[in-house]
Amino acid sequence: MRNDSAAMLERLVVRAGQLFSLPVVAIQVLELTNSPQVDNRAIKECIENDPALTGKILRVVNSSLFGLSREVSDLNQAIALLGSKPLKLLVLGFSLPNSLFASVESEILGHYWRHALTKAVAGREISETLWNLPGDEAFIAGLLQDLGLLLLIQQVGEPYVLLLKKVWAEGKDMAALETESMGFDHAELTTRLLGHWGLPAALVEAVGWDPQRQGAANAEKPAALSQIVYLAELVAQLLADNRPQVLPMLMQYGREYRQLTEEKLERLVDNLQNKVKQLADVLSLQLPEGTDYRDILLAAHGRLSAVAAETVEDMLTAQVNASAAQEDNLLAEVSGLSKAISGLAAKPKEKLSPAAVAAGSAMRPAGGGESPSPAPGFTRTALESAQTSSSTGAPTETAAADALMAKLASAVASCRISRCALSVVLVEFDRVDDLIAARGIEGFQRLMKALRNACGAAGHPGTVCLPHGEAGFALILPDCERRKAVEIGGDLLHAISRAAPLGATPGARAASLSVGVGTVAMPPKNFPPRDLFATASRCLYGSHASGGGVLKSLEIY
Repeated sequence: MRNDSAAMLERLVVRAGQLFSLPVVAIQVLELTNSPQVDNRAIKECIENDPALTGKILRVVNSSLFGLSREVSDLNQAIALLGSKPLKLLVLGFSLPNSLFASVESEILGHYWRHALTKAVAGREISETLWNLPGDEAFIAGLLQDLGLLLLIQQVGEPYVLLLKKVWAEGKDMAALETESMGFDHAELTTRLLGHWGLPAALVEAVGWDPQRQGAANAEKPAALSQIVYLAELVAQLLADNRPQVLPMLMQYGREYRQLTEEKLERLVDNLQNKVKQLADVLSLQLPEGTDYRDILLAAHGRLSAVAAETVEDMLTAQVNASAAQEDNLLAEVSGLSKAISGLAAKPKEKLSPAAVAAGSAMRPAGGGESPSPAPGFTRTALESAQTSSSTGAPTETAAADALMAKLASAVASCRISRCALSVVLVEFDRVDDLIAARGIEGFQRLMKALRNACGAAGHPGTVCLPHGEAGFALILPDCERRKAVEIGGDLLHAISRAAPLGATPGARAASLSVGVGTVAMPPKNFPPRDLFATASRCLYGSHASGGGVLKSLEIY
Protein backbone atom coordinates (compact mmCIF):
# COMPACT_ATOMS: atom_id res chain seq x y z
CA MET A 1 0.00 0.00 0.00
CA ARG A 2 1.36 3.48 -0.86
CA ASN A 3 2.29 5.74 2.05
CA ASP A 4 -0.37 8.29 1.13
CA SER A 5 -3.02 5.56 0.93
CA ALA A 6 -1.94 4.19 4.30
CA ALA A 7 -2.24 7.68 5.78
CA MET A 8 -5.73 8.10 4.30
CA LEU A 9 -6.79 4.76 5.73
CA GLU A 10 -5.37 5.54 9.17
CA ARG A 11 -7.13 8.91 9.31
CA LEU A 12 -10.43 7.37 8.28
CA VAL A 13 -10.07 4.85 11.10
CA VAL A 14 -9.28 7.57 13.63
CA ARG A 15 -12.31 9.53 12.47
CA ALA A 16 -14.48 6.43 12.56
CA GLY A 17 -13.34 5.70 16.09
CA GLN A 18 -14.61 9.10 17.14
CA LEU A 19 -17.95 8.89 15.38
CA PHE A 20 -18.93 5.22 15.69
CA SER A 21 -18.60 3.03 18.77
CA LEU A 22 -19.99 -0.31 19.87
CA PRO A 23 -22.96 -0.22 22.25
CA VAL A 24 -22.20 -0.70 25.92
CA VAL A 25 -23.59 -4.28 26.03
CA ALA A 26 -21.19 -5.44 23.32
CA ILE A 27 -18.18 -3.91 25.07
CA GLN A 28 -19.18 -5.40 28.41
CA VAL A 29 -19.59 -8.85 26.85
CA LEU A 30 -16.12 -8.49 25.30
CA GLU A 31 -14.68 -7.68 28.71
CA LEU A 32 -16.47 -10.58 30.39
CA THR A 33 -15.41 -13.14 27.81
CA ASN A 34 -11.81 -11.93 27.82
CA SER A 35 -11.56 -13.07 31.43
CA PRO A 36 -9.70 -16.39 31.94
CA GLN A 37 -12.80 -17.83 33.62
CA VAL A 38 -15.95 -16.84 31.73
CA ASP A 39 -18.92 -16.10 33.98
CA ASN A 40 -21.97 -17.26 31.99
CA ARG A 41 -24.33 -15.77 34.54
CA ALA A 42 -22.70 -12.35 34.20
CA ILE A 43 -22.94 -12.60 30.41
CA LYS A 44 -26.63 -13.45 30.63
CA GLU A 45 -27.35 -10.55 32.99
CA CYS A 46 -25.41 -8.18 30.74
CA ILE A 47 -27.29 -9.16 27.57
CA GLU A 48 -30.65 -9.04 29.32
CA ASN A 49 -30.09 -5.31 29.87
CA ASP A 50 -30.92 -4.94 26.17
CA PRO A 51 -34.34 -6.58 25.58
CA ALA A 52 -34.26 -5.92 21.83
CA LEU A 53 -30.88 -7.62 21.50
CA THR A 54 -32.07 -10.53 23.67
CA GLY A 55 -35.10 -11.09 21.46
CA LYS A 56 -33.03 -10.89 18.28
CA ILE A 57 -30.54 -13.46 19.57
CA LEU A 58 -33.25 -15.90 20.63
CA ARG A 59 -35.02 -15.59 17.26
CA VAL A 60 -31.80 -16.33 15.37
CA VAL A 61 -30.84 -19.22 17.67
CA ASN A 62 -34.27 -20.79 17.11
CA SER A 63 -34.01 -20.44 13.34
CA SER A 64 -32.91 -23.26 11.06
CA LEU A 65 -29.44 -21.72 10.87
CA PHE A 66 -28.51 -23.29 14.19
CA GLY A 67 -30.54 -26.48 13.86
CA LEU A 68 -30.98 -26.96 17.60
CA SER A 69 -32.91 -30.04 18.71
CA ARG A 70 -35.35 -28.05 20.82
CA GLU A 71 -36.62 -24.50 21.09
CA VAL A 72 -34.63 -22.07 23.21
CA SER A 73 -36.84 -19.92 25.40
CA ASP A 74 -34.30 -17.93 27.41
CA LEU A 75 -30.64 -16.95 27.49
CA ASN A 76 -29.77 -19.60 30.07
CA GLN A 77 -30.72 -22.27 27.56
CA ALA A 78 -28.94 -20.42 24.75
CA ILE A 79 -25.70 -20.36 26.74
CA ALA A 80 -26.09 -24.01 27.73
CA LEU A 81 -26.76 -25.19 24.18
CA LEU A 82 -24.48 -22.85 22.24
CA GLY A 83 -21.71 -22.05 24.68
CA SER A 84 -20.42 -18.61 25.62
CA LYS A 85 -18.26 -18.09 22.50
CA PRO A 86 -21.06 -18.39 19.91
CA LEU A 87 -23.28 -16.23 22.09
CA LYS A 88 -20.53 -13.64 22.39
CA LEU A 89 -20.16 -13.59 18.61
CA LEU A 90 -23.89 -13.15 18.11
CA VAL A 91 -23.87 -10.19 20.49
CA LEU A 92 -21.00 -8.58 18.58
CA GLY A 93 -22.64 -9.23 15.23
CA PHE A 94 -26.00 -7.80 16.24
CA SER A 95 -24.69 -4.81 18.23
CA LEU A 96 -23.65 -2.47 15.45
CA PRO A 97 -23.78 1.33 15.83
CA ASN A 98 -27.08 2.55 14.42
CA SER A 99 -25.34 5.69 13.17
CA LEU A 100 -23.44 3.60 10.60
CA PHE A 101 -26.72 2.93 8.80
CA ALA A 102 -28.06 6.48 9.05
CA SER A 103 -28.69 8.36 5.80
CA VAL A 104 -27.90 5.35 3.60
CA GLU A 105 -30.30 5.06 0.66
CA SER A 106 -32.77 2.20 1.00
CA GLU A 107 -31.69 0.77 -2.36
CA ILE A 108 -28.05 0.62 -1.30
CA LEU A 109 -28.91 -0.66 2.16
CA GLY A 110 -31.00 -3.45 0.67
CA HIS A 111 -28.15 -4.52 -1.60
CA TYR A 112 -25.71 -4.29 1.31
CA TRP A 113 -27.81 -6.57 3.51
CA ARG A 114 -28.44 -9.10 0.72
CA HIS A 115 -24.69 -9.41 0.19
CA ALA A 116 -23.83 -9.46 3.92
CA LEU A 117 -26.48 -12.02 4.90
CA THR A 118 -25.64 -14.28 1.95
CA LYS A 119 -21.98 -14.18 2.94
CA ALA A 120 -22.76 -14.83 6.62
CA VAL A 121 -24.98 -17.84 5.91
CA ALA A 122 -22.57 -19.16 3.25
CA GLY A 123 -19.68 -18.84 5.69
CA ARG A 124 -21.54 -20.88 8.28
CA GLU A 125 -22.50 -23.58 5.75
CA ILE A 126 -18.97 -23.79 4.29
CA SER A 127 -17.42 -24.03 7.73
CA GLU A 128 -19.73 -26.83 8.86
CA THR A 129 -19.93 -28.86 5.64
CA LEU A 130 -16.42 -28.54 4.19
CA TRP A 131 -14.26 -27.98 7.28
CA ASN A 132 -16.44 -29.77 9.86
CA LEU A 133 -15.96 -26.77 12.16
CA PRO A 134 -18.54 -24.71 14.08
CA GLY A 135 -19.77 -21.94 11.81
CA ASP A 136 -20.29 -19.16 14.36
CA GLU A 137 -17.09 -17.23 13.70
CA ALA A 138 -17.51 -17.46 9.93
CA PHE A 139 -21.12 -16.29 10.25
CA ILE A 140 -20.18 -13.18 12.24
CA ALA A 141 -17.11 -12.41 10.09
CA GLY A 142 -19.32 -12.47 7.00
CA LEU A 143 -21.87 -10.25 8.69
CA LEU A 144 -19.25 -7.65 9.66
CA GLN A 145 -16.84 -7.67 6.70
CA ASP A 146 -18.54 -4.92 4.68
CA LEU A 147 -18.96 -2.33 7.45
CA GLY A 148 -16.20 -0.33 5.78
CA LEU A 149 -18.54 0.17 2.83
CA LEU A 150 -21.06 1.90 5.09
CA LEU A 151 -18.30 3.96 6.66
CA LEU A 152 -17.12 5.18 3.26
CA ILE A 153 -20.69 6.12 2.35
CA GLN A 154 -20.88 8.21 5.52
CA GLN A 155 -17.46 9.83 5.17
CA VAL A 156 -16.91 10.21 1.42
CA GLY A 157 -20.50 10.67 0.29
CA GLU A 158 -21.72 10.99 -3.28
CA PRO A 159 -18.52 10.00 -5.16
CA TYR A 160 -18.43 6.67 -3.35
CA VAL A 161 -22.18 6.11 -3.73
CA LEU A 162 -21.76 6.71 -7.46
CA LEU A 163 -19.02 4.08 -7.58
CA LEU A 164 -21.23 1.58 -5.72
CA LYS A 165 -24.12 2.01 -8.09
CA LYS A 166 -21.92 1.72 -11.18
CA VAL A 167 -20.15 -1.39 -9.87
CA TRP A 168 -23.35 -3.17 -8.88
CA ALA A 169 -25.12 -2.25 -12.12
CA GLU A 170 -22.26 -3.50 -14.31
CA GLY A 171 -21.15 -6.47 -12.19
CA LYS A 172 -17.62 -5.19 -11.67
CA ASP A 173 -15.00 -6.06 -9.03
CA MET A 174 -15.68 -3.64 -6.17
CA ALA A 175 -12.43 -4.25 -4.28
CA ALA A 176 -10.28 -3.77 -7.38
CA LEU A 177 -11.89 -0.45 -8.28
CA GLU A 178 -11.70 0.79 -4.68
CA THR A 179 -8.01 -0.05 -4.57
CA GLU A 180 -7.43 1.65 -7.91
CA SER A 181 -9.24 4.80 -6.79
CA MET A 182 -8.23 5.01 -3.11
CA GLY A 183 -5.28 2.68 -2.59
CA PHE A 184 -7.27 0.37 -0.29
CA ASP A 185 -10.64 -1.39 -0.29
CA HIS A 186 -13.53 -1.31 2.15
CA ALA A 187 -12.61 -4.67 3.74
CA GLU A 188 -9.23 -3.23 4.79
CA LEU A 189 -11.07 -0.32 6.39
CA THR A 190 -13.39 -2.76 8.16
CA THR A 191 -10.38 -4.65 9.51
CA ARG A 192 -8.93 -1.51 11.08
CA LEU A 193 -12.29 -0.51 12.54
CA LEU A 194 -12.91 -3.94 14.12
CA GLY A 195 -9.40 -3.90 15.54
CA HIS A 196 -10.06 -0.44 16.98
CA TRP A 197 -13.18 -1.82 18.64
CA GLY A 198 -11.16 -4.64 20.20
CA LEU A 199 -12.88 -7.58 18.50
CA PRO A 200 -11.14 -10.99 18.59
CA ALA A 201 -7.88 -11.06 16.63
CA ALA A 202 -8.77 -14.20 14.64
CA LEU A 203 -12.02 -12.58 13.51
CA VAL A 204 -10.27 -9.36 12.49
CA GLU A 205 -7.61 -11.29 10.58
CA ALA A 206 -10.20 -13.31 8.68
CA VAL A 207 -12.17 -10.21 7.70
CA GLY A 208 -9.06 -8.60 6.21
CA TRP A 209 -7.46 -11.53 4.39
CA ASP A 210 -7.59 -11.57 0.59
CA PRO A 211 -5.20 -13.53 -1.65
CA GLN A 212 -5.69 -11.00 -4.44
CA ARG A 213 -3.98 -8.18 -2.56
CA GLN A 214 -0.41 -7.41 -3.49
CA GLY A 215 1.98 -9.73 -1.68
CA ALA A 216 -0.75 -11.96 -0.23
CA ALA A 217 -0.08 -14.69 -2.79
CA ASN A 218 3.42 -15.18 -1.39
CA ALA A 219 2.29 -15.25 2.23
CA GLU A 220 1.92 -18.30 4.40
CA LYS A 221 -1.24 -20.34 4.05
CA PRO A 222 -3.97 -18.51 5.95
CA ALA A 223 -5.93 -19.84 8.90
CA ALA A 224 -9.02 -21.92 8.19
CA LEU A 225 -11.36 -19.08 9.16
CA SER A 226 -9.67 -16.74 6.65
CA GLN A 227 -10.10 -19.31 3.88
CA ILE A 228 -13.75 -19.88 4.79
CA VAL A 229 -14.60 -16.18 4.85
CA TYR A 230 -12.87 -15.61 1.51
CA LEU A 231 -14.85 -18.42 -0.13
CA ALA A 232 -18.04 -17.03 1.42
CA GLU A 233 -17.26 -13.62 -0.09
CA LEU A 234 -16.90 -15.21 -3.53
CA VAL A 235 -20.22 -17.03 -3.03
CA ALA A 236 -21.88 -13.71 -2.11
CA GLN A 237 -20.42 -12.03 -5.18
CA LEU A 238 -21.67 -14.88 -7.37
CA LEU A 239 -25.19 -15.11 -5.96
CA ALA A 240 -26.10 -11.84 -4.22
CA ASP A 241 -24.25 -9.57 -6.66
CA ASN A 242 -25.02 -11.80 -9.69
CA ARG A 243 -21.40 -11.91 -10.87
CA PRO A 244 -21.10 -15.27 -12.70
CA GLN A 245 -17.54 -14.44 -13.71
CA VAL A 246 -16.29 -15.20 -10.18
CA LEU A 247 -17.27 -18.89 -10.42
CA PRO A 248 -13.88 -20.00 -11.85
CA MET A 249 -12.09 -18.23 -9.00
CA LEU A 250 -14.48 -19.77 -6.46
CA MET A 251 -13.84 -23.26 -7.83
CA GLN A 252 -10.10 -22.66 -8.06
CA TYR A 253 -9.68 -21.57 -4.44
CA GLY A 254 -12.34 -24.02 -3.25
CA ARG A 255 -10.43 -26.97 -4.68
CA GLU A 256 -7.15 -25.61 -3.33
CA TYR A 257 -8.51 -25.10 0.16
CA ARG A 258 -10.95 -27.96 0.69
CA GLN A 259 -11.63 -30.06 -2.40
CA LEU A 260 -14.75 -28.10 -3.34
CA THR A 261 -16.58 -29.84 -6.20
CA GLU A 262 -19.45 -28.65 -8.36
CA GLU A 263 -21.73 -31.11 -6.56
CA LYS A 264 -20.76 -29.75 -3.14
CA LEU A 265 -21.31 -26.20 -4.34
CA GLU A 266 -24.74 -27.07 -5.71
CA ARG A 267 -25.72 -28.59 -2.35
CA LEU A 268 -24.48 -25.45 -0.62
CA VAL A 269 -26.51 -23.17 -2.87
CA ASP A 270 -29.63 -25.33 -2.84
CA ASN A 271 -31.09 -24.01 0.43
CA LEU A 272 -28.98 -20.89 0.79
CA GLN A 273 -31.55 -18.40 -0.48
CA ASN A 274 -34.27 -19.68 1.87
CA LYS A 275 -31.93 -19.42 4.85
CA VAL A 276 -30.93 -15.88 3.87
CA LYS A 277 -34.59 -14.90 3.58
CA GLN A 278 -35.34 -16.44 6.96
CA LEU A 279 -32.44 -14.59 8.57
CA ALA A 280 -33.63 -11.32 7.02
CA ASP A 281 -37.12 -11.92 8.44
CA VAL A 282 -35.67 -12.64 11.88
CA LEU A 283 -33.69 -9.40 11.76
CA SER A 284 -36.66 -7.46 10.33
CA LEU A 285 -34.73 -6.55 7.17
CA GLN A 286 -36.32 -5.99 3.79
CA LEU A 287 -34.17 -7.44 1.02
CA PRO A 288 -34.62 -6.52 -2.65
CA GLU A 289 -36.02 -9.13 -4.98
CA GLY A 290 -33.45 -10.95 -7.09
CA THR A 291 -32.91 -13.89 -9.38
CA ASP A 292 -33.11 -17.33 -7.80
CA TYR A 293 -29.69 -18.38 -6.54
CA ARG A 294 -29.93 -21.78 -8.21
CA ASP A 295 -30.65 -20.15 -11.57
CA ILE A 296 -27.61 -17.89 -11.13
CA LEU A 297 -25.40 -20.90 -10.41
CA LEU A 298 -26.72 -22.74 -13.46
CA ALA A 299 -26.08 -19.70 -15.65
CA ALA A 300 -22.55 -19.39 -14.26
CA HIS A 301 -21.89 -23.07 -14.94
CA GLY A 302 -23.13 -22.56 -18.49
CA ARG A 303 -20.75 -19.67 -18.97
CA LEU A 304 -17.90 -21.75 -17.61
CA SER A 305 -18.77 -24.69 -19.87
CA ALA A 306 -18.61 -22.46 -22.94
CA VAL A 307 -14.88 -22.09 -22.44
CA ALA A 308 -14.22 -25.54 -20.95
CA ALA A 309 -11.19 -26.02 -23.20
CA GLU A 310 -9.42 -23.18 -21.47
CA THR A 311 -7.76 -23.46 -18.08
CA VAL A 312 -9.16 -21.45 -15.23
CA GLU A 313 -6.21 -19.08 -15.37
CA ASP A 314 -6.61 -18.51 -19.10
CA MET A 315 -10.29 -17.86 -18.62
CA LEU A 316 -9.67 -15.31 -15.90
CA THR A 317 -7.04 -13.57 -18.02
CA ALA A 318 -9.39 -13.42 -20.99
CA GLN A 319 -12.15 -11.95 -18.84
CA VAL A 320 -9.83 -9.27 -17.50
CA ASN A 321 -8.63 -8.32 -20.97
CA ALA A 322 -12.14 -8.26 -22.41
CA SER A 323 -13.37 -5.91 -19.72
CA ALA A 324 -10.29 -3.67 -19.47
CA ALA A 325 -11.78 -0.88 -21.58
CA GLN A 326 -15.02 -0.96 -19.58
CA GLU A 327 -13.05 -0.81 -16.34
CA ASP A 328 -11.14 2.23 -17.61
CA ASN A 329 -14.39 3.96 -18.55
CA LEU A 330 -15.88 3.22 -15.16
CA LEU A 331 -12.83 4.54 -13.35
CA ALA A 332 -12.98 7.70 -15.46
CA GLU A 333 -16.63 8.23 -14.54
CA VAL A 334 -15.93 7.92 -10.82
CA SER A 335 -12.59 9.74 -10.77
CA GLY A 336 -14.15 12.10 -8.24
CA LEU A 337 -13.74 9.38 -5.63
CA SER A 338 -9.95 9.70 -5.59
CA LYS A 339 -10.23 13.46 -5.17
CA ALA A 340 -12.88 13.14 -2.48
CA ILE A 341 -10.95 10.63 -0.38
CA SER A 342 -7.71 12.60 -0.79
CA GLY A 343 -9.45 15.78 0.27
CA LEU A 344 -11.01 14.06 3.26
CA ALA A 345 -7.64 12.79 4.42
CA ALA A 346 -5.66 15.96 3.66
CA LYS A 347 -7.79 18.62 5.25
CA PRO A 348 -8.16 18.96 9.02
CA LYS A 349 -11.16 16.94 10.03
CA GLU A 350 -14.28 18.74 11.11
CA LYS A 351 -13.88 19.64 14.73
CA LEU A 352 -16.32 17.88 16.99
CA SER A 353 -17.82 19.25 20.13
CA PRO A 354 -16.20 18.02 23.35
CA ALA A 355 -19.22 15.77 23.94
CA ALA A 356 -18.82 14.19 20.53
CA VAL A 357 -15.12 13.62 21.14
CA ALA A 358 -15.83 12.12 24.53
CA ALA A 359 -18.39 9.84 22.90
CA GLY A 360 -16.00 8.82 20.14
CA SER A 361 -12.42 8.74 21.34
CA ALA A 362 -13.60 7.38 24.66
CA MET A 363 -15.96 5.02 22.80
CA ARG A 364 -19.06 6.09 24.71
CA PRO A 365 -21.79 3.52 24.06
CA ALA A 366 -24.32 4.26 21.34
CA GLY A 367 -27.86 4.56 22.48
CA GLY A 368 -26.87 5.95 25.85
CA GLY A 369 -28.95 9.05 25.44
CA GLU A 370 -28.06 12.44 23.99
CA SER A 371 -25.70 14.64 25.87
CA PRO A 372 -27.12 17.90 27.20
CA SER A 373 -26.56 20.97 25.06
CA PRO A 374 -24.14 23.62 26.24
CA ALA A 375 -25.58 26.43 28.30
CA PRO A 376 -27.13 29.38 26.44
CA GLY A 377 -24.47 31.66 25.04
CA PHE A 378 -21.98 28.86 24.41
CA THR A 379 -22.56 28.12 20.75
CA ARG A 380 -20.62 25.48 18.87
CA THR A 381 -18.62 28.14 17.02
CA ALA A 382 -17.73 30.00 20.18
CA LEU A 383 -16.81 26.80 21.94
CA GLU A 384 -14.53 25.60 19.15
CA SER A 385 -12.89 29.00 18.83
CA ALA A 386 -12.18 29.08 22.54
CA GLN A 387 -10.74 25.59 22.49
CA THR A 388 -8.52 26.30 19.51
CA SER A 389 -6.87 29.12 21.43
CA SER A 390 -7.02 27.25 24.72
CA SER A 391 -4.09 27.41 27.08
CA THR A 392 -3.82 23.66 26.70
CA GLY A 393 -2.13 24.38 23.39
CA ALA A 394 -3.74 21.34 21.78
CA PRO A 395 -2.85 20.86 18.09
CA THR A 396 -5.43 19.97 15.49
CA GLU A 397 -7.13 16.62 15.92
CA THR A 398 -5.40 15.08 12.90
CA ALA A 399 -1.95 16.31 13.89
CA ALA A 400 -2.45 15.11 17.47
CA ALA A 401 -3.47 11.62 16.33
CA ASP A 402 -0.50 11.40 13.94
CA ALA A 403 1.92 12.62 16.59
CA LEU A 404 0.56 10.15 19.14
CA MET A 405 0.90 7.14 16.81
CA ALA A 406 4.40 8.22 15.75
CA LYS A 407 5.56 8.56 19.38
CA LEU A 408 3.95 5.25 20.28
CA ALA A 409 5.64 3.47 17.36
CA SER A 410 8.99 4.86 18.50
CA ALA A 411 8.35 3.71 22.07
CA VAL A 412 7.37 0.21 20.88
CA ALA A 413 10.64 -0.10 18.95
CA SER A 414 12.70 1.16 21.88
CA CYS A 415 11.02 -1.13 24.44
CA ARG A 416 11.38 -4.12 22.13
CA ILE A 417 15.13 -3.51 21.90
CA SER A 418 15.37 -2.94 25.67
CA ARG A 419 13.11 -5.95 26.32
CA CYS A 420 10.95 -4.03 28.76
CA ALA A 421 7.25 -3.30 29.30
CA LEU A 422 5.39 -0.40 27.69
CA SER A 423 2.19 1.20 28.97
CA VAL A 424 -0.30 3.73 27.62
CA VAL A 425 -2.54 5.69 29.98
CA LEU A 426 -5.55 7.53 28.48
CA VAL A 427 -7.37 10.07 30.62
CA GLU A 428 -10.53 12.01 29.72
CA PHE A 429 -13.06 14.08 31.55
CA ASP A 430 -16.54 12.60 31.94
CA ARG A 431 -19.75 14.34 30.78
CA VAL A 432 -17.88 17.23 29.14
CA ASP A 433 -21.01 19.03 27.93
CA ASP A 434 -22.27 19.14 31.51
CA LEU A 435 -18.95 20.56 32.70
CA ILE A 436 -19.02 23.33 30.10
CA ALA A 437 -22.68 24.10 30.74
CA ALA A 438 -22.05 24.42 34.49
CA ARG A 439 -18.62 26.06 34.51
CA GLY A 440 -18.33 27.85 31.18
CA ILE A 441 -15.46 27.72 28.73
CA GLU A 442 -12.94 29.28 31.09
CA GLY A 443 -13.80 26.88 33.88
CA PHE A 444 -13.38 23.94 31.55
CA GLN A 445 -10.03 25.29 30.35
CA ARG A 446 -8.82 25.56 33.93
CA LEU A 447 -9.70 21.91 34.46
CA MET A 448 -7.86 20.92 31.28
CA LYS A 449 -4.79 22.88 32.41
CA ALA A 450 -4.92 21.15 35.80
CA LEU A 451 -5.10 17.76 34.08
CA ARG A 452 -2.19 18.62 31.79
CA ASN A 453 -0.10 19.70 34.78
CA ALA A 454 -0.99 16.52 36.65
CA CYS A 455 0.06 14.42 33.63
CA GLY A 456 3.32 16.35 33.38
CA ALA A 457 4.01 15.65 37.06
CA ALA A 458 3.64 11.88 36.65
CA GLY A 459 7.35 11.56 37.38
CA HIS A 460 8.05 8.40 35.37
CA PRO A 461 11.29 8.59 33.36
CA GLY A 462 10.78 9.04 29.62
CA THR A 463 7.05 9.84 29.87
CA VAL A 464 5.51 11.35 26.74
CA CYS A 465 2.29 13.33 27.26
CA LEU A 466 0.17 14.28 24.24
CA PRO A 467 -3.40 15.58 23.75
CA HIS A 468 -6.05 12.91 23.28
CA GLY A 469 -9.29 14.17 21.76
CA GLU A 470 -10.43 17.52 23.10
CA ALA A 471 -11.05 16.45 26.69
CA GLY A 472 -8.01 14.49 27.75
CA PHE A 473 -4.43 13.35 27.33
CA ALA A 474 -2.45 10.24 26.45
CA LEU A 475 0.64 9.21 28.42
CA ILE A 476 3.20 6.88 26.82
CA LEU A 477 5.21 5.22 29.59
CA PRO A 478 8.32 3.26 28.47
CA ASP A 479 9.77 0.66 30.85
CA CYS A 480 6.55 0.79 32.83
CA GLU A 481 4.76 -2.34 33.99
CA ARG A 482 1.00 -2.52 34.46
CA ARG A 483 1.14 -2.09 38.25
CA LYS A 484 3.12 1.16 37.97
CA ALA A 485 0.90 2.47 35.15
CA VAL A 486 -2.21 1.80 37.24
CA GLU A 487 -0.59 3.67 40.12
CA ILE A 488 0.08 6.67 37.86
CA GLY A 489 -3.50 6.59 36.58
CA GLY A 490 -4.79 6.47 40.15
CA ASP A 491 -2.68 9.53 41.02
CA LEU A 492 -4.31 11.42 38.13
CA LEU A 493 -7.78 10.52 39.43
CA HIS A 494 -6.89 11.89 42.85
CA ALA A 495 -5.29 15.02 41.37
CA ILE A 496 -8.45 15.90 39.45
CA SER A 497 -10.68 15.20 42.44
CA ARG A 498 -8.64 17.80 44.32
CA ALA A 499 -8.85 20.23 41.38
CA ALA A 500 -12.61 19.70 40.89
CA PRO A 501 -13.65 23.01 42.54
CA LEU A 502 -11.78 24.98 39.82
CA GLY A 503 -14.26 27.16 37.99
CA ALA A 504 -17.23 25.55 39.71
CA THR A 505 -20.37 27.39 40.66
CA PRO A 506 -22.42 26.42 43.71
CA GLY A 507 -24.32 23.22 43.02
CA ALA A 508 -22.36 22.46 39.82
CA ARG A 509 -21.70 18.85 38.86
CA ALA A 510 -18.39 17.60 40.24
CA ALA A 511 -15.66 17.09 37.66
CA SER A 512 -14.62 13.46 37.27
CA LEU A 513 -12.09 11.62 35.17
CA SER A 514 -12.05 8.24 33.43
CA VAL A 515 -8.77 6.39 33.00
CA GLY A 516 -7.85 3.50 30.70
CA VAL A 517 -4.52 1.68 30.95
CA GLY A 518 -3.04 -0.68 28.37
CA THR A 519 0.26 -2.51 28.88
CA VAL A 520 2.32 -4.85 26.73
CA ALA A 521 4.66 -6.94 28.86
CA MET A 522 7.35 -6.79 26.17
CA PRO A 523 6.58 -5.75 22.58
CA PRO A 524 7.27 -8.73 20.29
CA LYS A 525 8.67 -8.40 16.79
CA ASN A 526 6.27 -6.63 14.40
CA PHE A 527 3.97 -5.66 17.29
CA PRO A 528 1.42 -3.10 15.95
CA PRO A 529 1.44 0.06 18.11
CA ARG A 530 -2.27 0.55 17.41
CA ASP A 531 -3.00 -2.72 19.29
CA LEU A 532 -1.70 -1.19 22.51
CA PHE A 533 -3.58 2.05 21.88
CA ALA A 534 -6.79 0.08 21.12
CA THR A 535 -6.39 -1.83 24.41
CA ALA A 536 -6.07 1.39 26.40
CA SER A 537 -9.04 2.88 24.48
CA ARG A 538 -11.19 -0.13 25.32
CA CYS A 539 -10.34 0.27 29.00
CA LEU A 540 -11.10 3.99 28.82
CA TYR A 541 -14.47 3.20 27.30
CA GLY A 542 -15.15 0.71 30.10
CA SER A 543 -14.40 3.45 32.63
CA HIS A 544 -16.83 5.84 30.95
CA ALA A 545 -19.46 3.09 30.69
CA SER A 546 -19.13 2.43 34.43
CA GLY A 547 -20.19 6.00 35.18
CA GLY A 548 -16.78 7.64 35.22
CA GLY A 549 -14.37 8.37 38.00
CA VAL A 550 -12.76 4.91 37.75
CA LEU A 551 -9.73 3.23 36.21
CA LYS A 552 -9.65 0.04 34.12
CA SER A 553 -6.60 -1.76 32.78
CA LEU A 554 -5.60 -4.68 30.54
CA GLU A 555 -2.26 -6.27 29.71
CA ILE A 556 -1.18 -7.82 26.40
CA TYR A 557 1.19 -10.76 26.72
